[in-house]
Amino acid sequence: MAAIDLGSLAFKSSSFQRFWGEEASICLVYGRTLAKDNRKRAATCNVSNSSPGGVKSGSRRSRMEDYNTAMKKMMRNPYEYHHELGMNYTIISDDLVVGSQPQKPEDIYHLKEEGVAYILCLQQDKDIEYWDIDFASIAKSCSKVGVHHMRRPARDFDPNSLRSQLPKAVSSLEWAISDGKGRVYVHCTAGLGRAPAVAIAYMFWFCDMNLDTAYNKLTSKRPCGPNKTSIRGATYDLAKNDPWKEPFESLPEYAFNDIADWERKLIKDRVRELRGT
Repeated sequence: MAAIDLGSLAFKSSSFQRFWGEEASICLVYGRTLAKDNRKRAATCNVSNSSPGGVKSGSRRSRMEDYNTAMKKMMRNPYEYHHELGMNYTIISDDLVVGSQPQKPEDIYHLKEEGVAYILCLQQDKDIEYWDIDFASIAKSCSKVGVHHMRRPARDFDPNSLRSQLPKAVSSLEWAISDGKGRVYVHCTAGLGRAPAVAIAYMFWFCDMNLDTAYNKLTSKRPCGPNKTSIRGATYDLAKNDPWKEPFESLPEYAFNDIADWERKLIKDRVRELRGT
């Protein structure tokens, strides 16, 4: 079945309603087919999954409810993750895709068909185990189809962990984009916190955008609530890596929403130095 362009679709859950906007196209994908003419557009896609991640139906609902309760409490936003709908993702740019966790080998084959050559996973082992994902089969599928799989784990719902891991995660993302063999798929569990934060930080540091522009560019295509303070904090850590620097917590809320050219160059150099670490 070909992808269905629904225009500006209202995305609903029990607790919120959010419009995707005119630029976003949502695609409901069954199996592994996506319309060719939609591949270059900003698209949010759900890959249907009749047996997601091997999670038994009796436990799936309680796991999702517990996860979404924790996410709303810790991240203070209304977004939800629906594991039973399968992997979902959004094409942010020609070389960058952000989404939720692959749940089965077929998801890797689908991403390969979408031009993905690299996967950057931000999950910890316990995140993968929580959903009963067979990670070995995911890794094997990546190897089979020539997708380079990378891991930069950060603790879910933890802004300090995200802040500390952002430089290394962005380093891996920047390397993959620079390598240029295909799109990079960045994912966490739900694709609503860690993964979009890494993508936004990359756009902020490497694409000559300020933080608000990068944040709005991504969230206008993929409604989500990544922690902006974590990104600002990581920017501060890279730009002000000196023993006499003032504490980040003492700075105003707008601090490091933008950076000077010399700061951006310094950040780029320091992030690139983290390759392979």
